[in-house]
Amino acid sequence: MARKVRIETNGGLCHVINRGNYRACIFESDGAKKSFLKTLFEACEKHSWELHAYCLMGNHFHLCLGTPLGNLSAGMRWLQATYAMRFSRYRKEHGHLFQGRFKSLVVEPGKHWLDLVDYIHLNPVRARLVDIEMLGKHQWTSLSLFPKKSVRPEFFDAAWMDYYQEFADNRGGWISYKNHLKLICSEEPDVIEKLEERMCSGWCIGSSEFASAVSEDLVKRKDVVRLEREDLVSLNHTRWESLLFKYLSLLDKKEEDALKDAKSAEWKLSIACRLKRETSVTNAWLTQRLNMGTPRSVSAICGRFERHLEKGSSFSRKLG
Repeated sequence: MARKVRIETNGGLCHVINRGNYRACIFESDGAKKSFLKTLFEACEKHSWELHAYCLMGNHFHLCLGTPLGNLSAGMRWLQATYAMRFSRYRKEHGHLFQGRFKSLVVEPGKHWLDLVDYIHLNPVRARLVDIEMLGKHQWTSLSLFPKKSVRPEFFDAAWMDYYQEFADNRGGWISYKNHLKLICSEEPDVIEKLEERMCSGWCIGSSEFASAVSEDLVKRKDVVRLEREDLVSLNHTRWESLLFKYLSLLDKKEEDALKDAKSAEWKLSIACRLKRETSVTNAWLTQRLNMGTPRSVSAICGRFERHLEKGSSFSRKLG
């Protein structure tokens, strides 16, 4: 079975999610939640993680983690296996506790990081487990511990607050942050629903420019990254789009030129052949983005171009 995305980057920032097997409740009691948090904190210390936010729900958890050593997979294996062992020992049950390997999304620092932290902290409000006025006292999110600087663990990291000019990691700053969350709920009551898809789907939380830059890095480290089908499609499309725009610029072409020029225009064939050699681009994608006829015809005309014309093509030389 294909595996979920793993982006092992030194200094990486990620959103980590996992659920109980068959969506079963894994935090049905306060004791289970306390046990998971204890295990999470041990994992942070053992693996030098930076914990930016967390939230425990009934059958799943959300974490925002920094991984200075690029050891997300190793740490998560230890965290989930250790908690599962402790849970099973307490319940005297056997079998898989989690639905499988965790899902992780790479996160762009800045506004997208702030949105993720807000989303994680507001999850209990979305699920109607707690009213927004009492969110700061809800003990199963990091918002209950972050303001207590004198007792919170050293690996708690509020660096995301640096992007909020009006907030600071002090008593007044945390009061302002809680008011910020209240304002979100009062002005945009469905804001968490709007964030859900962006924060939990795909492989990347960030701008198209950030996703393109990360995809370039991932291509160089194929041994590190494994993807499920949906995430693989998303990552591939990001990579293909990034290279297409790069090649269009080198050839002084625009997207609209693809609609005006012939389906087998030499510049189109130069780009298509280069993409086919460097990536896993599909004929269907080339057909759509470069207006090259049918997927079957793309293979045929690209093959002829490579065999007979590409070496002498000025367009191909411009691509380097």
